[in-house]
Amino acid sequence: MDRDEYKKSLEATFNDVAQRYDENRFFAISASKMAGLVPASDRLNILDLSTGTGAVAIETALKHRSASIEAIDLSQGMLEIAKSKARDKGITNIAFRQCDADTIAYGNDSFDIVTCGYGLFFYPDMEATYQVICNTIKPGGMFIFSSFTEEAFNPHAELFLKRIERDYKVQPPSRLRERLKTKQQIEALAATRKYHAVDVIYEPIRYPISIADWWSLLNSAGFKSLLDQLDERQLERFKADHLKEIHNSANNGTVELNADTLFGVVNL
Repeated sequence: MDRDEYKKSLEATFNDVAQRYDENRFFAISASKMAGLVPASDRLNILDLSTGTGAVAIETALKHRSASIEAIDLSQGMLEIAKSKARDKGITNIAFRQCDADTIAYGNDSFDIVTCGYGLFFYPDMEATYQVICNTIKPGGMFIFSSFTEEAFNPHAELFLKRIERDYKVQPPSRLRERLKTKQQIEALAATRKYHAVDVIYEPIRYPISIADWWSLLNSAGFKSLLDQLDERQLERFKADHLKEIHNSANNGTVELNADTLFGVVNL
């Protein structure tokens, strides 16, 4: 799959899951944490990259009422949800736009802060995208982004990936499984550009979910792109086999969801 095909596939996946995306509580939990990392200041110009359904942009707008926020995403479906949520909360300081960060139209030194919740690792050439985004940040500004730890979603995600690869020959892009999962990886990305300071903050996010909730999560986030490669009969069989595995590790029908997160805070 080439770069353009990958992006079209990603856009289609997130259009498909948009209505269910906010069922995953860890997005709201981490968005509140990220918004709290934005320094208090008047009239900040902020870019929220890969805004999705607007969790980070909306939390930031609520905590920084004088800020002007541009929120961009590839998925129009996700943006429609984000716009609706912002309207319902009476938020007027966010402009939502469908945009590819790799061909971003903003000029150099346009923003005081750039935020990106669980999105940077999706970009095909992450290092190049990082440079493009950093160019839009003013001297003394900040890039704040989040990613999942190596332990996040496990052991359940490893069971999922092992079975779908072994039994159905469906493989996720290997780079997505390895990116930004450690403090060292985040520091290495930051080191590709001159910076004043970098901080990596670990935030444990864990709560119990039902087995049905786990299946819903798989169908409402990036995992969905793998399930979409199965035909109807394969999907039915895979679901039965995978949920049986999950049930074997469950406690009274529930499992612990691990969505442990790393926040990279780069001062440029």
